[in-house]
Amino acid sequence: MFQLGVINSWHGVGMWMVFNMAAALMLGWFVGYERYFSGRAAGSQVYCLVCATSCAVTLLAGYPTMWYWGSETIPIAADPTKVIGAVLTGIGFLGAGLIVKSGHNVRGLTTAASIWGSSAIGILVGVGFYVPAIGLTALFVICTAVVPRIEQRLPAHAAMTGTFRFSKGHKPSPEEVHHFLVKRGLQIPPESVAISFDGTQFEIQCLIFASSSARTSALSTIGDELSQLAHVEGFTLTHSSRA
Repeated sequence: MFQLGVINSWHGVGMWMVFNMAAALMLGWFVGYERYFSGRAAGSQVYCLVCATSCAVTLLAGYPTMWYWGSETIPIAADPTKVIGAVLTGIGFLGAGLIVKSGHNVRGLTTAASIWGSSAIGILVGVGFYVPAIGLTALFVICTAVVPRIEQRLPAHAAMTGTFRFSKGHKPSPEEVHHFLVKRGLQIPPESVAISFDGTQFEIQCLIFASSSARTSALSTIGDELSQLAHVEGFTLTHSSRA
């Protein structure tokens, strides 16, 4: 039979852990939003999930006497820390298999982070930390369902992938395209430019960053602008996703 004092202690520690995990999630969001605002985000949700999970596992390691419902008299056949490390590492490999990169687009980062974070929920339940497990689950739901809606209302740069196909016989200069876009308030990261040639025509692929004010109508507005670029026979413009 559990003593009342022990139960109260578990409750207090559990709520303290939830508070710290919420703080970690918030701080992770600040880092992720900076990347999101710059148009280079891996998805701010990924930062939130990783930060909250790391905080949960670190806090768990600080209360070994409360593991397994505080039953210190029960002999433990294995070292729980090794089990926890093996679980987190193994689930990390599983999540990595869900990440798919296609051109400048990366998909599956948030799903991979949520799977890895879910393993921490299972670990918390396994050692008897039910309140932190429930709190971490609630934080994950907030992160994946609420945070994106909030970010849609906040300023951020729109990241797009542009592919330009030039007319036959014309050898384009990346500086020419860059200068054209800069005059219209757009930016091209130099490291994102790729040039290809199929024997008859040149093609340039790059990332394009639009200002936060133009994010909602970026595709249509920029499409009209690009149609005026000299010697461009055709182009493709798509939103760059790294979620």
